[in-house]
Order: sequence, then structure tokens, then C-alpha cells
Amino acid sequence: MDSVLDRLAGEFPSSPDVVRLKAALLFEGVQYDQCLAEAASWAFPNFMPHHLPPGEPSFQGQRVVQIPYLFRLPDDTQVRLRIKPQSPFRLSADPDSGQIVLYENDKVISPTSFEAREAWTDMLTADGTPMKATGLSQHGEMLVLNVAPGCEYFVVPSEEPGGKSKNLSCKFCLYGLPDKRMEPLGQELYVINMPEPTLDRVVEACAHTETNARQLYIVGGSMLDMAEEGRRFIQIAEHLARAGLTERYYVACGSGAIPKSAMKTLRDLGVRGACFNLEVWDPKQFARICPGKDQIVGRERWIESLEEAVDVFGVDNVMTAFVGGAELEGDGAFTDPQQALDSAIESGEYLIPRGIQAVYSLHWKMTGKNRGQEPIYTLDFFLKLNEALFEIRKREGLFTNPDFFSKRSAYMQLEPDYDAAFNGAIEAG
Repeated sequence: MDSVLDRLAGEFPSSPDVVRLKAALLFEGVQYDQCLAEAASWAFPNFMPHHLPPGEPSFQGQRVVQIPYLFRLPDDTQVRLRIKPQSPFRLSADPDSGQIVLYENDKVISPTSFEAREAWTDMLTADGTPMKATGLSQHGEMLVLNVAPGCEYFVVPSEEPGGKSKNLSCKFCLYGLPDKRMEPLGQELYVINMPEPTLDRVVEACAHTETNARQLYIVGGSMLDMAEEGRRFIQIAEHLARAGLTERYYVACGSGAIPKSAMKTLRDLGVRGACFNLEVWDPKQFARICPGKDQIVGRERWIESLEEAVDVFGVDNVMTAFVGGAELEGDGAFTDPQQALDSAIESGEYLIPRGIQAVYSLHWKMTGKNRGQEPIYTLDFFLKLNEALFEIRKREGLFTNPDFFSKRSAYMQLEPDYDAAFNGAIEAG
């Protein structure tokens, strides 16, 4: 059987070995092995269980099993775990040491493990609420605080009295859909402030002594008024600052294109970075894919807000995330993948010299009865894009900030992995 890693080494020799491996695992996944189900007792769990196919032995009498969410390679590279029966990659646990080993076909590639489930996720707050139900989640060394998940772009009120609301949400997004998650958090659409008990609980969870996190990223569903959204994030930051958490963590604001005055207030409260997500670069694709952001805020204002954020937080502390592949799906999409690649590289050429990091996550579409996921970008396309963006960062001397976005935070992105390998090689002489 041909080796994926050997092919990538020949075609992408300038990419570090571990980056090629991470990219290959994101696209190829791994075969199921019982060691995955065994690791679920201690690993951070995948958000969906795995259904064992016919012929695969049951695990502890179960046909539906929990599996880990994230690989953790020996150098702290983090990778989202996928199961694909035809993958050339497989895992095996050493019967004596328990060490999990990653193979490609029959070749040993690397020892590996999984991101552990941290102690706080099994704890209760003072009022008996599970800490994992407070709006806090974690991947690696980044905590993500989301006490207001409902996005108002899904239900934009009609301008006509009694008219139906409009759905102007981003085309790829289900994450911000207003749903039952809002109820225990007390979020109400079109209401700025979050209930004090909600904020007290999530702050208590963040303050747990054993999060083993370094970064705290505040996010939430978009509001229709950017000034109001700014005030909501200020309310959250005030609670974090009073608890001393803006000193303990690198706190970043993952809001919309909020006013510069709100950014300054957040900075004064101890917030150190900002990430206002453009999602897609090309103006026509932005209008098609992100109708709410386009019609309510506007692409030019979004970019202006990012440039203002550099003034407030500094060149090492501003990012904008893109959903790589969204511009290739749906009516009106780019018909030529080269168009998408050129557009993505253009985003880096514009943003990076201005102190704004362009970060590309993979767009995974839902397919099949078991909701299996496949990225729209191909493996080679993703590596071509990331090599090009890295060359821009290297040329400009502007790299991703590991305090803000580190290898152990990036589980579907490659930017910190390229930068860490490059800067590590320089330090090693």
C-alpha cells in the first residue's frame, strides 16, 4: 500500500514532518481500535459517540462507545481524532506499558496519547451546577467561555410590522443556532446582559485550580448591534477581572466587529487579544456565505475593526479565523479550487503585514446517515495554503503568538505548528 506520508514528504518537503503528519491525520483519520474505547475513561471525550460496525467486537457489552476527541503527539501537537475504516493509519496499545503507538500500514510512526479530561469537568459549582454545563469547554490548553451561544443572525426581526424574521446566519454554521443550550444559561435574544448567577458559575469553573489551561477565549453568538455586543463582552470581562482571571490566563475576545471604545475598555480590564472572525475573504463570497455579517456590519467595517484592534491590543494579539472550504460549497461558490486558494492567500497578503493573523480552520460538511464528516478542502490544497501563509509570516517576521494560540490549542489548524517548528529550529541553532 502506498504511503501517504512518503508522498507528502516528496511533494511538500518544506513542511515539517509533524505538520505533514497532523494534516494527514485530519484528512485520513485512523482505523478504530479498542484502545480508543478504553481511553474514554480518562480522555477528553468526542462530542459524538462511535457506533461499532458489524463484525467489530462489542466493548464492555456496548455497541455505541465513547472515544477521545483529540490526539496529543509527543511534542504537544494536537489533532482532532477521526475514525475512518479505510485509513492507512492505525493505533495499537502496548500490552505491557499501555503506550499507544501510531502506525501507517505496518510502519511505526510515533508514540501518541490523547488530551486528558481535566478535573474541573467532573466538578460542581457551589450551587450544584456541573461545571461542564456553565458555558465552559476546553481543548488542550485553551478554555473557551461561551455563556451566550444563541446567535441573533438566525432570527433577524422583520422591518415590516408583524413580518417574519429572516435567517441571515453564516451558511456553514449550526453552532450559534438558538436552542435549548440557552435556557440553563439564562440567555435571551436581543438582551445585552447575562444573568449574574450564570457569570458567577462560569467564573467559578474558570477559577478551578486544575484546568491546566493557559488561554481563555471568550466567544458568543453574534448580536445585531455591535455596541451592545461590546457591552456584553465587557460585562463578562469585568467578572473575570474581579476574580483575578485576566492575570492567570491570556484572555482574548472572540466577538464581532465591536467598537474601538469597547476594545479599549476590555484591554483596561486585562483582556490581551482579539479575534473577530471574517470567515471568508472574497467580497462576493463574504456576502453569500455571511449575509448577517455583510448586511448588518459590512465587510469593510469588519476589516476596519480588526485594524483598530491592532492599535488597541498590538500586532501579536489580533487574529481573524476563516472557514476553509466554505467558499467552495453551495450556489454561487467558486467553481475552481485555484480561485479559493488565490483568495485565501490574498487574505494573508493583506492582513498579516497589518499585524492581523489569518487562521484557517477546515470546513467539514455533514454527510451520510452516521453524520460522518469530510473536509471540503483537499489535503494537498490545505498544505499549499498553509505553506503560502507561513511564507508570508516568515517574510514579515510576524508569527502566531503562542500565548494566544498555541500548538495545544490548534486541533484543526496548522499555523502554530509551522511557526513553532520554524522558531524552534532557529533557537536550536
